[in-house]
Amino acid sequence: MIYLDHNATTPLHPRVAEAMKKFLDQNLSDSNKQDFGNPSSIHGSGRSARSLVEDARENLAKCLSVHPTEIVFTSGGTEANNLALFGAVASGKLSGRHLVVSSFEHPSVLEVFHKLENENWEVTWILPNSDGIVEVEAVEKALRPDTALVSLMAANNEVGTVQPIQKVGQLLKSRGTLFHCDAVQAFGKIPEVFPKVWNVDYMTVSAHKINGPKGMGALYLRKGAPMAGLNLGGSQERSFRGGTENILGIVGFGKACEIALKIQDSRIEGKDLAQLRDELQKLLKEKIPDLIVNGENVSRLPGTLHVTMPHSRGDLMVMSLDMQGIAVSAGSACASGSVKYSHVVLSMGKGKDAAASSLRFSLGLGNSRSQLPLIAEK
Repeated sequence: MIYLDHNATTPLHPRVAEAMKKFLDQNLSDSNKQDFGNPSSIHGSGRSARSLVEDARENLAKCLSVHPTEIVFTSGGTEANNLALFGAVASGKLSGRHLVVSSFEHPSVLEVFHKLENENWEVTWILPNSDGIVEVEAVEKALRPDTALVSLMAANNEVGTVQPIQKVGQLLKSRGTLFHCDAVQAFGKIPEVFPKVWNVDYMTVSAHKINGPKGMGALYLRKGAPMAGLNLGGSQERSFRGGTENILGIVGFGKACEIALKIQDSRIEGKDLAQLRDELQKLLKEKIPDLIVNGENVSRLPGTLHVTMPHSRGDLMVMSLDMQGIAVSAGSACASGSVKYSHVVLSMGKGKDAAASSLRFSLGLGNSRSQLPLIAEK
């Protein structure tokens, strides 16, 4: 199978799998290496487990250029987004009841704002332009004296467009407005995903998007940013995320972060991935003259190619390609005879026909130039 759905999830990196296997093997075979303990316990086995957690936390902190104490481990990007947004609101320390969010965020952000809206928070929804970029001017126009928080993803998971986070961060810092950024798709794919440089107060990342294990994520929580824990009954992660830590997942996440720090050492470099994407784009255009490349003229994730094929059904193309051993994705899906249209494409003003006939090719570890002609031919 040719796997071209890396924005959905990535294969486990061999060195990540090796680190996780080593952890399991040591606990199965070496009674002297007792790092299976609860990291909250003060005995030797607990201290050993705590050391593994803190090593991984330090690796992630290095990747983000932040202090390790500003990292909160979660079960994934969805929980991290929920914790950031609901936790900020639950703190009771926000300066107003007006919130701003873009309309093409991940559902784990959109659904939070819909719920808050139903709870009488005022929400302003910002549309991206036709290229899939949320313009700084649009953010500025949406701000009010009582705006407490703005949420904007670093890179869109569907079309791959990279947002002007640093400029938005500068704008919000000058006004004292809190800033949440979902960086799940950007982390490990574009250089310098640094929350402090971007003036971000809350940033979320996920392990399985960078060839780490599923079920692991993290929240960067700026020191002093308003936050209340949502899991009651546990003091783990500085009481922001109660529950015994997933040591195996954290070990894998830490190793994936270590690899990300040396991306040229064992993963496809971003520039090489962009070259593969551009070559695939060229081949597809040659085969399909009326092909539309979404976000073609703006900054995109190096491995993401999002196209519209007029007069075709994206979900049917996904199934057809799957039968031929090629895994891609469509933002729109057919269920019970009706089409659920991509909210991302619709928010860009492309219309239902475009939303129903779009495909996403997302490349990563394991893809090669030799695969491209076969993909275009299919």
